Amino acid sequence: MQDSMNAWWTTYLPDILKEWLKGRQDLQRTIGNTGWLLVDKIFRIVIGLTIGAWMARYLGPVQFGQLAYVLSFVAFFQVVADLQADGFIVRDIAQERGEASVILGTTLWLRLIIGFAAWLSSSSLMLIIHPKEQELFLLTFVIGGTMVFRSSETVDLWFQSQSQSKRTVAVKLVAYLFSNGIKITLLLLKAPLIAFAGVICLECAATALGLVTAYRRFPTPSRWNATLTQAKILLNLCWPFIACSFMITIFMRIDQIMLREMLGERELGIFAVALPISQALTVLPSILIISLAPFVARRMSQDERLYEDALVIIFRVFAILSVFGATIIAFASPWLITLMYGSQYKHSAVILSVHVFVNILIFQGFAQELWIINKNVRTVTLISTFAAAMIGIASNAVLIRTFGALGAAYSYMLAQAVSIVVIPCLLRRDLLNLYKRAFFGIT
Repeated sequence: MQDSMNAWWTTYLPDILKEWLKGRQDLQRTIGNTGWLLVDKIFRIVIGLTIGAWMARYLGPVQFGQLAYVLSFVAFFQVVADLQADGFIVRDIAQERGEASVILGTTLWLRLIIGFAAWLSSSSLMLIIHPKEQELFLLTFVIGGTMVFRSSETVDLWFQSQSQSKRTVAVKLVAYLFSNGIKITLLLLKAPLIAFAGVICLECAATALGLVTAYRRFPTPSRWNATLTQAKILLNLCWPFIACSFMITIFMRIDQIMLREMLGERELGIFAVALPISQALTVLPSILIISLAPFVARRMSQDERLYEDALVIIFRVFAILSVFGATIIAFASPWLITLMYGSQYKHSAVILSVHVFVNILIFQGFAQELWIINKNVRTVTLISTFAAAMIGIASNAVLIRTFGALGAAYSYMLAQAVSIVVIPCLLRRDLLNLYKRAFFGIT
């Protein structure tokens, strides 16, 4: 096999880094694999913001609000359909904790069965909740089909376990470009809303087809098959993570559900257009964490004090970056909203100027993940997530009624504060001490 130092990304590295990486095959594969994932993420943000803004302009606040409502509604069922145990499945395959073909085959069948059930359940529940709004049912039925097609992403777990994520990224990029090309065509043809929902499902179908094709070029040694024993193992492993992810989805999505039910689709549409711009900032900490995780882990193995010093610095740097980025976007929000979405969304500017500061907490959440992993304190995450979900529901009920769509932004900020700072620091004094060192200089 060709030396991995001949990979395309090494062309752009300084000579000193090329020399340092020479002979470090595992590190080269890790960096190359991560690089493909990051390229995919950044590319999607750029294309998503551009085409998304065009769609929001064309559809208007009411129809864009309808689409945002259905996407948020389906997200609750998608959490269950995805099983939420990808990292453990990849680990078990990579460490040969069982036969890959059995693990993957069982995962695929579970995702297909649960995905189909979730699809029917989401469509049926929407019809029960809104029996007189047939368009909402049709949107849910079409978009809900993605839960079945997403079961094909089981193939991606095989590629991840073999550091072959570039195969998945290539497939998803092609499907993403294909679907966005269709969106542009629909925008030019002035197509109805249901057509754009169809494209969302079509993208997942195209991705499924691409993954199957890619798998044929890089298959497992033996044919996939499912067993009841492996299914029980997977379900026993998955349910705590499904519960946790469901709680996360509540405080991440409940604001949009409640906003629509309390104030209508127009207000939700005005609120929803601010989110992609605000959330675009999170690509920065997600990139940095990938590079910092091995460094922090090594510090932990060397000396506890060195590990804590590293975390303190990371907390401070992430705070500075988030405040700087959020402030710029907040000041530029009127210009950004008008430029991207037009005057019909002008009231989104004030929502964006508030919502973007949630990134200060989210950046700390990314940094805190390094502490969670190295200290193995997953219980803290479960408790804080549950508390944030309950706070999110209660605060939205009060703040949306008081401040309208802006209240949803305040509620989201409160839920994130509870999840990332308040509960973890109350439960773990060592984390509180790290924050005191980072921001108050108290040792």
